[in-house]
Amino acid sequence: MALFDNPTHRITLSSVASSTDTGGGTALTYSTAQSDVGCIINTASASEREIAAQTGQVVTHTIAILTSSLTTVPARGWKATTDDRSESYHVTGIRHGRAYGSVPSFVYLMCEQQI
Repeated sequence: MALFDNPTHRITLSSVASSTDTGGGTALTYSTAQSDVGCIINTASASEREIAAQTGQVVTHTIAILTSSLTTVPARGWKATTDDRSESYHVTGIRHGRAYGSVPSFVYLMCEQQI
């Protein structure tokens, strides 16, 4: 059985909206866009971190999601929260992988872990 047939983690994807608070600052509000999304979470490689840094992004982890399991389109600024480990990730970039042979397509969320 391939790893993508039985993903190791489940996440909730949350969209973000910003508004101006009474003091003139910005307030972010997160709303659940899709829950119970199977995924694989990996620590970002040195080359992934270096490439992201060239565009001013901070990337600590990559979250791989089977494209066919998504019912929403993730965007930069969204939040991914693990259902099993209570970890939170800020989405700083997105890559799309194409299907090849028997390997299906994936969406890769480039993320900074929130501590």
